[in-house]
Amino acid sequence: MLGRTLLDMLKTKFLFAAVFCAAHFAAQPVFAQQMRAVLVGVSDYLYLDADLEGPKNDVGLMARTLMMRGIAAPDITVLSESDAVLPVGVVRAVPDRATILATLDASIEQAAQGDTLIFYFSGHGAQAPDKDGDEGGGLDEIFLPRDAKGWNSATGDVENAILDDDFAQVARAAAAKGVALVAILDACHSGTGFRALGDDAARARYISPAALGVPDQVAQGEGAAPPEVEGDFVYLYAAQSDQRAFEYPVGTERQWHGDFTRALTGLMREVPDLTYTQLVQAAAQRMQSKAGQAVQTPDVEGPMADTPVFGGDAPGVSRIAVAGQTLKAGLLDDVTANSTLDLFAGLLDSEPVGQAVVEKVNANDAVLRYLDPFPTVKVAYAQIANRAVDASFSVSITQDATTHIRGGIGALTARVDFDVTSADPTHRVVWTGDRLALVGRDGVLDGQGAGASPRLGSGDADVLAMRLTQVAGRIRLERALAQLGQGSRIGGFSLPSSKPSAAFKLQVGETGPQRRCANPSGPRLDAKGNATASHCDILQVTLKNPTAGMVDMTVLYIDAESAISMLWPPQNLSNRLESGAQKTLRFGLRNDGSTPIYESVIVLSVPATPGSPRTRFAALGTSAAKRATNEPPMAAFLGNLTDPATSRGFSLAPKGGGGLAVTRLDLTLTPDPEH
Repeated sequence: MLGRTLLDMLKTKFLFAAVFCAAHFAAQPVFAQQMRAVLVGVSDYLYLDADLEGPKNDVGLMARTLMMRGIAAPDITVLSESDAVLPVGVVRAVPDRATILATLDASIEQAAQGDTLIFYFSGHGAQAPDKDGDEGGGLDEIFLPRDAKGWNSATGDVENAILDDDFAQVARAAAAKGVALVAILDACHSGTGFRALGDDAARARYISPAALGVPDQVAQGEGAAPPEVEGDFVYLYAAQSDQRAFEYPVGTERQWHGDFTRALTGLMREVPDLTYTQLVQAAAQRMQSKAGQAVQTPDVEGPMADTPVFGGDAPGVSRIAVAGQTLKAGLLDDVTANSTLDLFAGLLDSEPVGQAVVEKVNANDAVLRYLDPFPTVKVAYAQIANRAVDASFSVSITQDATTHIRGGIGALTARVDFDVTSADPTHRVVWTGDRLALVGRDGVLDGQGAGASPRLGSGDADVLAMRLTQVAGRIRLERALAQLGQGSRIGGFSLPSSKPSAAFKLQVGETGPQRRCANPSGPRLDAKGNATASHCDILQVTLKNPTAGMVDMTVLYIDAESAISMLWPPQNLSNRLESGAQKTLRFGLRNDGSTPIYESVIVLSVPATPGSPRTRFAALGTSAAKRATNEPPMAAFLGNLTDPATSRGFSLAPKGGGGLAVTRLDLTLTPDPEH
């Protein structure tokens, strides 16, 4: 991912907000604040064998999103291929180095104090040796425009690449005029762990230094770090510094787009009043909801992180155009089958004239079925009222893996209830050299570390079916929670407010006689997102209810074999927390093996009313026959999603499902070093 070291080196006023979607929404009026945008999408490289499909699509979607949020078409310059489909009125140019830099310079020259310049880049990133020494002997982060070439030994650089130093000059020029520079990236520089599954599956926006011909040993320059640039900025990153940024084909039309761009833009079109931090958090949830586990995790940084995203006062941001029974939004906007929509006659109308259900979803549009009573006036717009949860699970099996399944795919098909030959799978089965494994859409094997991808046996159909069914239950749950955790406001995301919370802390373990785990005495350190712990460490989970009402809270545990169990509450113990209550739990962590294992702790909370049955998620992943018949609605809903016998993909959450709060900690648990 380009940008982490870029921030450290430049300290500029960038705003990284990769955005995209594919719905055809109505263009919005221009607002008083002057905003200009330079959008770069490089799909076709003149000299590098590294073409991409998504960038030329991304820039068109980005342009439409910016227009929705108040930027006029003539103030948007798009540098991309000639076949990029763009809104009428935008300025077009080619995405070569000279044009990109000249366009940025001209845009800053035209801007006045207080204006905003948005820069978006979708294409390949890479790294190259630090030429002038301002990185302290490290590497320059580089962006590859259309005319980028390989390593030039005479000049000591990647020819025609755009360096972070080039952007530093742009940033200083913008800061000098009091112009906020908004830089939008969907590129990466890390290729660790990527296992290619073919061009039809996924593509990482990364070119290795070796592919560019960069020598292993290059003399480093000597120089001082550039001066910092003062001012407001916020960076929104497509992925962490050690992750890949991917693009995928969407729908049967196989329309390629960057994953980060897709998630962020969909939210910007749905929710007007987001801050940048909220936007990135919601985008991460949406990206995770596609695969169950995080493939790439976006990030946000900068003094503007908690300020509103630009253009939030644009009227009708969350409204989608309707023509007859066609909704002008589809998979690219996270529209899901069975979702319920409110229908409106006008863009700014407050009262719906009817409702409709989504029957079929394509990449850019969807088919609606109007509900009785039918509207008596012409419908022009819709807004998602209740988004159906998509917890579907399907796989495809690579040719290499197929040859190792005894009895072939037919033997597996007869043993599972999901599609194992999907043309658009959520996951893929690959052969690692000694056994089968499951990878996500990105094709990354063991992205978190050795053994992180679920192993599925050496080819026995019964073992493969059993392991896939167990993993499918976990993935269905993870996908559902990622979607439900966004809330229900405006069809998919609710702004954070006072809600139940869970905080995690790790305490380094100690061993006693015979190397048995003992009570530790060291400090307890905060743990969030992804954390590493060791054998004998202690995990502390603090549950809090700051709301005015009661909540039921459950702590779930997903082990290395994908089995789902309940850590808390114990049998017959209440899990209901009164208003203002707090509960602290401590769990010992064990790994008696010789390799790391990968596990997750998930805390769920559901609003409760006096006298209502307690909501406990004790039986997730088990069959309906083994679950209680009087389960509360949310427990029954999630239980059905994780039960192979009842899960069929798209389901409406029970009324009040938006009140579900989800907090997750993914653990890499290392073994006892003395083992």
